[in-house]
Amino acid sequence: MKYFWADSDLGEKEPLADEDEHMQTEDEEEDMLEEDIRYENDNVLLPASLCPPAHGQDGDSWSGFVLLDLQAYFSERRNATTASCEMRGGKGIIHVAFCTAAPPLVSYFCVHYSGSLKLSRFAVQPEIVASEGGLALLRVPLGDESDSLDPDISEYFIYHAGIMGQSPTLTELPHPRPYELLDHHTSIVRHCPNRHRHRDNHDCAHCSYTIASLCPAHTQHSYQYQLILLHKDTMAWSCETIPTDKETANSHPCTTNTINIGGKHGTVGWVDLWQGILFCDVLAAEGRHALRYVPLPPPLVEKRGVYMGPPRGCRDIAFVDGFIKCVHLQVRVVPGWSTYDGGFTSDGWSAALWSMEITDSLSEPWYLDCKLDSTDLCDSLPELKVDAGTAQPTLQRLHIGQPTLSLEDDGIVYFLTKIDHRDDDRNGWVLAVDTAKKTIQGVAEFGCERTLGFELVYIASRIAEYLQATPGDTDNIYSTDCSSLAKPVKDDHAPNKVALNFRTPRRYLVVGLICCPIYQEMYNDDILAVSLG
Repeated sequence: MKYFWADSDLGEKEPLADEDEHMQTEDEEEDMLEEDIRYENDNVLLPASLCPPAHGQDGDSWSGFVLLDLQAYFSERRNATTASCEMRGGKGIIHVAFCTAAPPLVSYFCVHYSGSLKLSRFAVQPEIVASEGGLALLRVPLGDESDSLDPDISEYFIYHAGIMGQSPTLTELPHPRPYELLDHHTSIVRHCPNRHRHRDNHDCAHCSYTIASLCPAHTQHSYQYQLILLHKDTMAWSCETIPTDKETANSHPCTTNTINIGGKHGTVGWVDLWQGILFCDVLAAEGRHALRYVPLPPPLVEKRGVYMGPPRGCRDIAFVDGFIKCVHLQVRVVPGWSTYDGGFTSDGWSAALWSMEITDSLSEPWYLDCKLDSTDLCDSLPELKVDAGTAQPTLQRLHIGQPTLSLEDDGIVYFLTKIDHRDDDRNGWVLAVDTAKKTIQGVAEFGCERTLGFELVYIASRIAEYLQATPGDTDNIYSTDCSSLAKPVKDDHAPNKVALNFRTPRRYLVVGLICCPIYQEMYNDDILAVSLG
């Protein structure tokens, strides 16, 4: 694999190897990016973010629920979804476009830049912080890559898909400092005085939104949370402290994601996928915000006193048609077939789906809708396209994680699969599994160059229902009766000169002597089950 680094700020540049063979004119140089490609050692830049997939381009888009990649690609994709914003302080112009496709293909968004904004200014690729309806909250980190986790270097934008035939818009928000918008803690609440006259997912000129983030702010003597808000009408950040009790605080140690219930109170749930949900009515009057806690169903295999690992690799939750849906994935491992570098041999998996009806009291019980085992599906896995010399994987041996619930009430769950969960140099696959019929409905290839194990890489989103795009097709999905799938190709519009470190900070969990990006439950020196994260 080749990596890149930029030298725009490193003094005199060394010429490219082919610079003498192909001398460019001044006009050609003006059309190029400002930095040159330089090939160096294998520890610098990953170029995958410069080569978006082939699907989802103009004329090949999708207008339904999508799986949406959280990280941007750098490419000048221009279509009906393109929106631009001139950044404050003369930093330049940023352009955003969405490229959508039917699941199990993963949709994505592209970022381009012009004016004084240069590729070398980006610390890492922009990302989606939250998505709701036709809105997406984007984080754009500008600065040095070593400071990419510093919230002060990030700029925030709201992408609005457009209403009533109008063009989409991109708006820069005021910086939330001194507050911080933590990953997975932030949600968008849409509200409109005319909503009761229309369907729930309408979008009109009277619609507004509120951005909400809930963060723990416990002290030695009290348990409390900070609710950070930005209202579209005021475009100003505010913060309210919400007290709670010790039992609730201990039952919700961290937030892994949010679910938007909406309604007239703008109810949002902050979810700890191992524990439960903290609900808050975001649109309540100042000083009237309160928290309500609802526990989640327990894991399929529970080991008391053992750290359960990052949950998003094996759990998901979604609000669908008046019900909260929850899925849990449990992977089995062949005893004795594990390695100290995180490798293991899969022995299949099982999954369970629960649902809870939403009422004003939030007191309805969880119902187990179905349980599913990989042995029920083995006959429906189509032949997968693998590299030459690689044996055709079976469903039992594929590494699987990141279950993602469909936002349609169709019982479909999407799973990310790899030959080896550590793979980041060959493709994986997204499986669409019908849990009611116990069949694999479709398979789509997915580039794993930007993944780390089964950490969260895409989310379920309804934004494509609002985008100004033409209906597309599903040519790049193969169902159980076919086995061909077009491989992603390099986009002709992708930048061919690089100035950015695209590496995502890697977080490894050490369990005993095992260092790996997954969680492994230990018992009698054998690994019995794995919760992937």
